[in-house]
Amino acid sequence: MTHTRPGRIPVGDPIGLRFDPETKRRLEQMAESIGPRRFGALIRVACRRLVTKPRGVGRGLAEQRRLSEALRAIPLVMVKIKLEPETAHEFAALAADHDTTVSALMRVALHRFQEAPGRYKHPMLREAERTGLSDRIDVMVNPSSKERIWQLAGRYGDKLGTALFRVVLRRLLDEPGDLAGDLENIVPLRDLRPESYPAAIKVAFDDPLRDKLDELAARVGSNRAELVRLAARRVLDQPGLIEQAVNNEIIRSEKHKAHLLARHARRQARRDTQPD
Repeated sequence: MTHTRPGRIPVGDPIGLRFDPETKRRLEQMAESIGPRRFGALIRVACRRLVTKPRGVGRGLAEQRRLSEALRAIPLVMVKIKLEPETAHEFAALAADHDTTVSALMRVALHRFQEAPGRYKHPMLREAERTGLSDRIDVMVNPSSKERIWQLAGRYGDKLGTALFRVVLRRLLDEPGDLAGDLENIVPLRDLRPESYPAAIKVAFDDPLRDKLDELAARVGSNRAELVRLAARRVLDQPGLIEQAVNNEIIRSEKHKAHLLARHARRQARRDTQPD
């Protein structure tokens, strides 16, 4: 329910927001430097700036997502694959032709296989009986891909995972397809930990601001929570005249404005004269 308090802007029901602990700490520090109970006003100012000047929001979201993925990426794991010498040489040559690594090729091969496993049982069983596997390649793959291969191989017996990896590898050698495109689009993909924003807080938004946030989110393919985090990062990086903006956000009417600004000035003066 919307309510009004003298000297303050109308606000609506609180919205639950989540940040990473470091961002929340920096926001609290910035708000505290302006005055007590300024956190909500700081967030609203950040969001008003975002919806008023939305230029570059798409690029900002893309960068924010890229950084999030980099932080949440699960390390690759090694898989050792025994091969006959000629196949090992052919695979290495294919990697050299595309100026890449055998690990990158294997991640492409695994992605394709998981998209369309097809009939792999009998090729896998034949691979399990293959001899002359005197060479070995070590490849780095996503943990989920390795786990999936072992699951599929385990349907037909024990210790068939390596044989299925060879099936996957040979499919790529037989049908390279658009390797250049797949190397660009598939190789960077990583298993990701779930997003986690444990620092929770509730901030009241007036209805027009909330509606503008939702409208912007719909235009750029985002959501309210993600936009608020982008707005917070922007205001931390480029605060500008943040103190004045936050005080204006809190103060609604001219009748109370002079009194509240004077009180804030006295508080600021006391802070400035306090010894370190």
